[in-house]
Amino acid sequence: MTYFKFASKLKRVQRKLFGGRRGHHVILSGEIERMLRLEIINPVIVETGCIRSLTEGTESTLTIASMVKDKGTFYTFELEPRHIAICKELCAGYNQYINYIEGDSVSNLHSMVNDQTISTIDFAFLDSVNDGNHIWKEFETIEHLFPKGSTLVVDDVLWAKKGEIIRPYLEQSGDWSTKIYNVESGIMVAKRL
Repeated sequence: MTYFKFASKLKRVQRKLFGGRRGHHVILSGEIERMLRLEIINPVIVETGCIRSLTEGTESTLTIASMVKDKGTFYTFELEPRHIAICKELCAGYNQYINYIEGDSVSNLHSMVNDQTISTIDFAFLDSVNDGNHIWKEFETIEHLFPKGSTLVVDDVLWAKKGEIIRPYLEQSGDWSTKIYNVESGIMVAKRL
């Protein structure tokens, strides 16, 4: 293990033991809070890639479920059944607010859009595969479902290839305003105009 990886893991453990939140968590929870203040009736929230550990990062699934509870409909898409099982353990007490969708996120999103299970998205957090093409396909499938004022958050946009397609598209689009926070591997918040 390199020094950087060791130091990163140590910081995560220290945050868990002694308090404090990562920049990603602060940004995600702030955006969820902003969405809830809009008083949207039954907002639809989509997450791709559920949490697999309380020390891995944003604790996104737990953060979203604990804040939204029964105020909206929350779908989390995850390819790996074992990750869903871990997530269910970590989100004990909030699982009744989470719709776990197992399998490929792009295929499942296509199906749910086509059968109109999902017809609008008020908030999305894309954090599945660290692959720019896959994130792009997820976004491409759901972009038309974001109404004016809705929010898209994409994690790790400054890392590897994850943001290589979606980031320039959103930054150059006249339909979205964007801000990238340079915390850890970068997080992009985009608002639908």
